[in-house]
Amino acid sequence: MSNKTIFKWLKSPFSAYQVTIQSLLVSCFLIFSPPSFAEPQVYPDNPELQIHIDLLEIALLTDAYNKRCRGMSISQSFNQVNRLYVTKYNLTANNFIKTYIDTNVKALKSERQHRFNKMLNVLEGCRAIKTNGSIKLLKKHFRTQYEMAEKSTWYPE
Repeated sequence: MSNKTIFKWLKSPFSAYQVTIQSLLVSCFLIFSPPSFAEPQVYPDNPELQIHIDLLEIALLTDAYNKRCRGMSISQSFNQVNRLYVTKYNLTANNFIKTYIDTNVKALKSERQHRFNKMLNVLEGCRAIKTNGSIKLLKKHFRTQYEMAEKSTWYPE
């Protein structure tokens, strides 16, 4: 047993389960936090707009994982959101960020990447996140948010 990993044994009459604190932390983090990962909602009075903001946050997080853990320099999720916004609203994702989230897009993206790297360091690397199924949950959440944004009736003012 390593110093960084703490094990808790849950015993039942039929079997014993080994649950790491890491997997519980990541699973709870992805399931119970808002899509923007503990960010306060920017527009709580406008849930349609909040869907789009959450979609961008999830796309940035997914791309941060792909960049750090898979070595992909292309921002696939962000580009997918960008295509949606250009075709649906005639507005780029970067312009959406400038208008509704933060005026400094580059700083926002690098801050999200840095935040992901810090989280990854706490959780002991890419392998730990991948093995406990958190990435599958994240990708599923991205697809759900993307579909909600596609069906949304919101239009930029």
